Amino acid sequence: MNHLHVYARRPVLNIDLVRSEFPVTSKYVYLNHAAVGPLPTRVLDATKRVIQEKSTGSICWDSWEEHAEAARKSIASLIGSREEEIALTTSTSEGLAIVANGLSYEKDQNIVTTDMEFTSNLFPWQALTKRHGLELRTVRNREASLEMEDFRNVIDAKTKLVAISYVQYSNGFRTDLAELSRIAHEKGAYVVTDAVQAVGQMPVNVRDLGVDFLASSGYKWLLSPISTGFLYVRRGLFDELWPTIVGYRSDENLMDYNYRYFKSAQTARRYEAGQLNFPGFAGMREAISLLQNIGLENVWSRILLLIELLRNGLEGKDTFKIRSSMNEKSRSGILNLACQNPDSIAKRLLEHGIIISVREGGLRISPHFYNTEGEIHKLLSELNAL
Repeated sequence: MNHLHVYARRPVLNIDLVRSEFPVTSKYVYLNHAAVGPLPTRVLDATKRVIQEKSTGSICWDSWEEHAEAARKSIASLIGSREEEIALTTSTSEGLAIVANGLSYEKDQNIVTTDMEFTSNLFPWQALTKRHGLELRTVRNREASLEMEDFRNVIDAKTKLVAISYVQYSNGFRTDLAELSRIAHEKGAYVVTDAVQAVGQMPVNVRDLGVDFLASSGYKWLLSPISTGFLYVRRGLFDELWPTIVGYRSDENLMDYNYRYFKSAQTARRYEAGQLNFPGFAGMREAISLLQNIGLENVWSRILLLIELLRNGLEGKDTFKIRSSMNEKSRSGILNLACQNPDSIAKRLLEHGIIISVREGGLRISPHFYNTEGEIHKLLSELNAL
């Protein structure tokens, strides 16, 4: 279904038609996509079809593999990579772990990260540096922003890897990954990014960003089922990133039960060990199709419009202080509001049918493209009442 109508050669988003895909809208003002994205109807239906095949005994491995490969193709199209560079995973954490454990390290090397990372992009590097005797260097934020100058000061010829979120989970700060990749590559370091807060809300192109590895889950902005995710590995790095957990999917001869000697697949499938979440990836394929039908540029523009509307409505309100960057180069669809008693306020909002999160002692608000201006006004009205 195409939710865009062409008028004067410009695409116009039909919000009412889009919202019919989201049952959550009948009950809540849902502004919590940085936590969990509700499933569109078409995603739920696709997932159910595969589950029902298993429940009725009409099991068809070939069909399930087709769903997985269709999802891989959709993911590659979404982020501007080749299909062979995509490994299907269960989560962002799994993708980051594949990178952390698959590279080789020397004693005097270091890994660079930041003090704003979600634990999924912090704990692996803490554990890794301890295990291998490496140095973990941390770039400190400046008033909730990260400066390229600080990365230049800590990345050196001994830096193995820079691990950073594309969009920070707590306040939505968006890193200039293209510039960071240039800085890291000049010193011979790799860049791995946790992109779970970016993929699905904005256009993401791995070639433009210059990253070496990108990991994401599907259950947030990508509006996909739980336990779906992917890892992008730049094609030239397959021999640098060894698969540390292998199984039948990792082998070049997939499903050839007569072949008894392991040979790594020549694609990123080498990082897939066992069975996939076939129902989940059938749903992810539909979710990506929905987003691409609408157009990621349109999705991104719509989200920014809603964030700007919210920001304007908060001007002059001393009770709530915006802790997210509004700079065009570093803003995103996540807005964090510092306030007193954020947990109490979030609970009050829920009682009025508005769902948000509390992160870093503030209210984290994260609308998606199907949210309306009216819903933002309702949130502002409730905040004003408080």
